[in-house]
Amino acid sequence: MQLVKLILLIIATVLVFLYIILTLKGREYDSILAGLPKKGFSDRDLLAPGYALQKIPMFGIEGKLGKKLLSQASILHPENGGKYAEYWARLYMARTWGLSLMVVTFSFCIAPLMDEFIMFFVVIFGIASVWAIYNQGANEMENILKKRADSCLMEFSNVVSKLALLMNCGLIMKDAWFQVANSKEGEIYDLMKEACAEMNSGRSAAEAVYNFGIYTTSPEIRKFSSIIIQNIEKGGSDVTMYMRQQSEELWTHRRQLLLKKGDEAAAKLLIPTMLILAGVLVIIMTAAMGNMSI
Repeated sequence: MQLVKLILLIIATVLVFLYIILTLKGREYDSILAGLPKKGFSDRDLLAPGYALQKIPMFGIEGKLGKKLLSQASILHPENGGKYAEYWARLYMARTWGLSLMVVTFSFCIAPLMDEFIMFFVVIFGIASVWAIYNQGANEMENILKKRADSCLMEFSNVVSKLALLMNCGLIMKDAWFQVANSKEGEIYDLMKEACAEMNSGRSAAEAVYNFGIYTTSPEIRKFSSIIIQNIEKGGSDVTMYMRQQSEELWTHRRQLLLKKGDEAAAKLLIPTMLILAGVLVIIMTAAMGNMSI
């Protein structure tokens, strides 16, 4: 057992030196980290080692995690043509590597100070925590995109209804799009405004609507965008009729989505309800057994 503790101490020493060296090397990124908002990035002071690790190809933007995050960042942050996608990908990657290294270093440092059983538990817990941090970091932007897709889909029926109404009144697709985009606040309206900015910068309406569908990450909205583009390319004669049809279908889909969310919420409440019921039964049985003994 002493040998195991010695090995853990050696590993801990190496990890501590590595963490210190990477932290010092990562200080060159302090100017980038200083501009981050505290909300959502309260751990920004711990990201320096993660930035330094990215200089190693295996942990860099060229690696598997880097490519995945870069792809997600280009959709989540399409501002200025996705100019800052790499910045956000490196930021989330720095958080993943930095926190993982800190947790595993801390685990190996305290493990040799514990008793036999607790020592192994600490090491296993540390490794499991690293896996959880990596999984969270790798999927954080993906989860944000899923929430955005749900939010856009919930409001999409209103958007299509407004577009159909305005186009029935004689507005062309582009003008109707601009009016709807500025009519309300929300995820889908922000993405519509991004499409408006693209049109103002010289891109065609078809290209801007296509990018809008991609950025929502919703299959239903992407399908809608594709059909709208096809109609625009054909001359736009059938766009209004298609809008009316889609509006009716989307309202039905929205009702189904709300029912699904209600079922999911009820399922989440089922476990706490069962725990409360079990607690009440335990109290009743304890009181009954106490009365019987008396």
